[in-house]
Amino acid sequence: MDNFTKLFLLYLCCLAQTVKVSDKDVKTKQIFTTFNTETEVLPNLQTIDKSHTLPVPDICVELLDNFAQYASDFTLCSIKNAWPVRLCRQCIDQYVVFKSKYQELLNTVDNGTSCQTIYISHDRLDVVLEYYNSILDIWEKGNCNACYDWSGPLPVVSNDTKMFDKMFKETMDCIATNSTPKTNASDEVCERCMQPYLKLDLFYRSLSKDSIGLDSVCFDIVDSMNTTRSIWSKDLNCCKLRKTPEIIFLVCTGIISFLPILFYIAARFCSPIRALPNIFKETRFKQSFMRSSHGRIN
Repeated sequence: MDNFTKLFLLYLCCLAQTVKVSDKDVKTKQIFTTFNTETEVLPNLQTIDKSHTLPVPDICVELLDNFAQYASDFTLCSIKNAWPVRLCRQCIDQYVVFKSKYQELLNTVDNGTSCQTIYISHDRLDVVLEYYNSILDIWEKGNCNACYDWSGPLPVVSNDTKMFDKMFKETMDCIATNSTPKTNASDEVCERCMQPYLKLDLFYRSLSKDSIGLDSVCFDIVDSMNTTRSIWSKDLNCCKLRKTPEIIFLVCTGIISFLPILFYIAARFCSPIRALPNIFKETRFKQSFMRSSHGRIN
């Protein structure tokens, strides 16, 4: 191979290396160009994300903060009064303000922008509406509205609730006053507190369509009555005073149920029934005798 051929091959190798380096530079420039472009676009995307694509009025932000605060207040109050159940009586203030703030959030419009369209039914999660419905479900599940009279601008404790509270206090005070550490003192408590307890139980039954009271009675009242019945029957064992009347009733019921059996037994072995076959025989004999006599005469 001559020198000219070698020089030509060497030139081609150098040219190929130069092309490879140029391709790398182009790719590097493309990467840096793309990065710079993304860097310029990202601030705009972040700005769009923060603004949520539309301006939020300050009044809507304030109402949302108030709604969240009063929802938190009601949740705290309801948990602290979960047992014994005093949720309806102790958390009425938090509930009324919470519900009013939700209505303000629904009805407020600022410069043509409605707070409802921003925070409520805006997406599938719908956090604000879900929290509102959950608190409303707790209030309605306890029939808390039945504790109050809602005819005025603000709810007030109803007369039935006041009357029940008065009778409940009288009954519990009677039990507490007459209870002693002695083992046999429950009989004395039952005798002295029987009338207040029966009056309380009768008034509670009058509040509801059923004896349980789960249909329309405020759950604070239901829980108080259940506690009183538990103390009366389990702790004081006062229901044992009803055993004697119950035994008399059961004995009378058994005797009345056994009377038809005694009647059929007496009827089965009674003498007139045992004589029936002879009567049938005599009757048949007389009939046959009369027929034969009548035939002879003819």
